Amino acid sequence: MTGHKLGGQTAWRKTALWMPVFFWLAVIFSLSSVAVPFETSMKFRYQDKLLHFIEFGVLGIFLARAVHYAHGSDKRLLWILLIAGIFYGGLDEYHQSFVPGRCADWRDLAADGLGLVFCAWGWLAAKGESLVPKRNERE
Repeated sequence: MTGHKLGGQTAWRKTALWMPVFFWLAVIFSLSSVAVPFETSMKFRYQDKLLHFIEFGVLGIFLARAVHYAHGSDKRLLWILLIAGIFYGGLDEYHQSFVPGRCADWRDLAADGLGLVFCAWGWLAAKGESLVPKRNERE
């Protein structure tokens, strides 16, 4: 099966690179819909912050991977998507405020944002890249 070429890649390949991102967004929404009484599920202090960091860290890795392979490491696009991911974290917190046993917390949103940026940076660093465009990339 051949697909329509987009910038040297098939449209199917580019779509496949973005599928984990959309799948993980659905996972985040699904997990936020589950009523969890914190006092019975907490094993250690700040466990919920660690879970938010990991949950959105995975999203950061998927975003960095998709941009890296589908869009040639476009740092501006990645930053726009990371900011959109933080906005999604805010929507996630708002959504949780309607779920019994859950609440919205700005510290959870901070953990979401830190997880997104730190894990995207870590993934790029493993590839020998940076989140900051080089001087010649900015022009």
